Amino acid sequence: MTGGGEAPEGAVHRGRRLLALQELDDRISHLEAEAAELESALAGDPELERLREAATAAETEREAAEERSRAVERELTAVRHRARTLDRHLYDGTVRNPQDLLGIQHDLASLTPHLDDLEGRLLEAMEAGESADATLSGAREAVAAREAERTAQEVPRRQRLDVVRGALDTARRERGEAASALDPADLRIYTRVSSRRRPAAVRLAGDSCGGCHLPLGTREAHQARVGETLVQCSNCDRVVAG
Repeated sequence: MTGGGEAPEGAVHRGRRLLALQELDDRISHLEAEAAELESALAGDPELERLREAATAAETEREAAEERSRAVERELTAVRHRARTLDRHLYDGTVRNPQDLLGIQHDLASLTPHLDDLEGRLLEAMEAGESADATLSGAREAVAAREAERTAQEVPRRQRLDVVRGALDTARRERGEAASALDPADLRIYTRVSSRRRPAAVRLAGDSCGGCHLPLGTREAHQARVGETLVQCSNCDRVVAG
């Protein structure tokens, strides 16, 4: 026996038939993965959901900033009104008791730093509101852009999904036909190996297993090329065909 033998013309090459089955299984796996990815993309968009959540959070922050600004403004308005009232009483002559006038002056003086603090807080609140407005605007633009992108991709994705589903139906039918044409014992070996190794059937690489790349014996390499018997790698158990 030599390493260069070939199967007689018309003879069944058992290993190559399992290689063909492996190629169909690989194709089916690829198509199934693509179909699942397309279906997932059509069903929902995690990135769009994330952007929408960011926009909602930005809107909540803007509303909170506006409420803080309104609260400070209300307090500032009340303190200014109090200051004007005290100032009016101080100079309109309605209060004549010197002790009362001193009390009004003291109260008026104590309001000045409070007014300064409130005006500073109002400025900060207004700046925070402007920042929140800018963040919300950017978030809404990002959502709109993603929605437009998703809309533009939907039709091509649905068309591609139809193509993939059709190819998957064809590949599954061909796989069923190929499996039914195999020797039942060969199919059982392939099924057992594929449950642990992918791929389960590989090509001979020189005189080595195309899966684990360890060399086969001279006799096994020859048999893998001839294909009259099924050859399995003694190291990884894969079916090897020349």
